[in-house]
Amino acid sequence: MSLTAKHIIAAVATAPLPSGVAVIRLSGSGCKALADTLCPSFAKVKTRVMHYAPIKDEAGNVIDEGLWVWFKGPNSFTGEDVVEFHGHGGRAVVQAALEAFYKAGAKPAEPGEYTRRAFINGKMDLTQAEGLADLIEAKTEQQRQQALRQMNGELGTTFETWRTELMHLVAHAEAAIDFPDEELDVLQEGNFAAKVDDLLETFKKAQQNQSGQRLREGFEVAIIGKPNAGKSTLTNLLTGKETAIVSPIAGTTRDVVESHLDIAGYPVILADTAGLRLTDDVIEAEGVNRAGKRAKQADYVILLVDAADWPTLPPEATEFMAGKHGLVVVTKVDETKADVQKFIKINGQDYPSLAVDLTKPETLDTILIELTKALDNLVAEASEAAHLNRQRHRDAVASAMTHLLQAKSLFDQTAAGGHFSADMLAQDLREAAQSIGQVTGRTDVEDVLDLVFSTFCIGK
Repeated sequence: MSLTAKHIIAAVATAPLPSGVAVIRLSGSGCKALADTLCPSFAKVKTRVMHYAPIKDEAGNVIDEGLWVWFKGPNSFTGEDVVEFHGHGGRAVVQAALEAFYKAGAKPAEPGEYTRRAFINGKMDLTQAEGLADLIEAKTEQQRQQALRQMNGELGTTFETWRTELMHLVAHAEAAIDFPDEELDVLQEGNFAAKVDDLLETFKKAQQNQSGQRLREGFEVAIIGKPNAGKSTLTNLLTGKETAIVSPIAGTTRDVVESHLDIAGYPVILADTAGLRLTDDVIEAEGVNRAGKRAKQADYVILLVDAADWPTLPPEATEFMAGKHGLVVVTKVDETKADVQKFIKINGQDYPSLAVDLTKPETLDTILIELTKALDNLVAEASEAAHLNRQRHRDAVASAMTHLLQAKSLFDQTAAGGHFSADMLAQDLREAAQSIGQVTGRTDVEDVLDLVFSTFCIGK
């Protein structure tokens, strides 16, 4: 798709059909005149004024009746002239209306073409475009809030601040080029080394912060424990349905059973895993192996312990919880009394612990309170760092760090009496700035645009 919009596009901009109302959006120079041919009374209507009138085909037959509105560019979503027809959402009605627009000269919009044009015309940067896509796809309240912040420019502002700081460093390096006999002095006077270190530390924190991506994709919570500790019962309690098979027979769960939940607005991917034990059963052994892998990659681990075993913990489980956020749940307390404190120390780390009877409905609220608290903490811990919520963002920061480290190495070698080239230093800094600029679109790399807009639906 060309960066230059030379034709009028048309597509349905609302939900899948059928629906009560469907909006057909046109964008491009001349779209108002095109709409006038299908609705002559629309010709005299001013911009941003709704007009009720029929839409007719080329033979003058009425297709539908609805509301017309014109947004004169650049005061529109795309920055171009935009016309919308709000009609009935029946499939046959919409298809007939679209065909009328196409016969009048419009072309079908490609995926993401409206938002792409908005980017080209300076109405938003690439992070805002991604935020819009995430807002459309948001399934939980926390996802909605993050997407809205990004669409309003929060992440883009962060990346542009970083790019500006890098460009200042480029300016220092280029100034040093102009004074070949005093290159090192020029950079030292500009506090170059400290500024590079500060940026590297900022990028490192951003890379370590997983909360943005987790909010977008889901926090992974793994339930682990010995066979018959109540893992599947807890899974069914949290999902509100018979997600996992519950049986007194040990080793019922052989694979990871995954469920997607909304907990206090946070997207959660819940994994019920196989019971941890040594076994000669090849299939069950593979299930135990997968349980360990899932626990190690999880953001949060819930360890279930049968009250009859308390306070002994399965050694495999404590290994998997090392360095993890987690919760210890002592089950079947109705059968055996267990002295369970509020916290238990595992591998030198304190974990909250609960004594519950999973057969009681009120247990759900007790566990949800702990999970919500944990999710709030996971996000709060990383609140000071930028929330990189796509791999594209992480790759850009990683690339910038690589170039910055190369620049730092050049500077350090010179400070130690080695050979110095301000030209090479400036080039590394330019590469770092370009890497960061790709995130917002401050670059001419066509592949970056295709990657972003290919995820959009046709009408957006």
